[in-house]
Amino acid sequence: MVEPRPWDRPVPYDPYKWPAGKRVKLLPRSEPLTVDFLQLLDQRETKRDFNCLISDKALGEFFWLACRNRSSRPSPFGVDQESRVHPSAGAMHPIHTLVARGSDPWLRYDPMSHVLSEIPGSEKAASTTRAKASELVAICQGTLLVLISEPGKTAAKYQYHETLVWRDAGVVLGYMSLAAQALGLSFCPLGITGEPYALDGWAEQDRLSAVGLAVLGASSQN
Repeated sequence: MVEPRPWDRPVPYDPYKWPAGKRVKLLPRSEPLTVDFLQLLDQRETKRDFNCLISDKALGEFFWLACRNRSSRPSPFGVDQESRVHPSAGAMHPIHTLVARGSDPWLRYDPMSHVLSEIPGSEKAASTTRAKASELVAICQGTLLVLISEPGKTAAKYQYHETLVWRDAGVVLGYMSLAAQALGLSFCPLGITGEPYALDGWAEQDRLSAVGLAVLGASSQN
């Protein structure tokens, strides 16, 4: 395996143009969390209770804690470098999160504006992915999350960037698991990645790749 390392000169990248659809505004988490961090780490566990549909309020708080953008700065790489709540190699942040509830199309979480943006024409891909996930866990009323990588962002700064992208995906899942625990939500990462069916019919698959799935839900114990 060849170790990643920065290019001597940037290789500017033209970022992927996401399809534009209707937008669902999410609310931020405005109240402080009262959980103790050590207790949070001790109690964190995978929960598969997906009998209750998560509210828009809880979904907004989840993304606010786990994925939001705090600031951005111009870069020579063709895309802004970002400061999000979770780290990323070179501040390039190549991981996008898509959301599917029921028979809805994919909704992409926008960490800049804290909204969900519908991806037109993705109903079949979202439905197929949900069916694949249901083979592993009873999703019921759970919300399906898929991590989509845009490796060209990382490749603009690093040679041999592939392992960095996969590590970034793992970091995002880890932050999601802690955010879900802090909010009393059920969260279960899955072993399958969603590739290639999560992108089927709507995406440029030479530029995007599915790198992880998880299910999120409101616990019936709350």
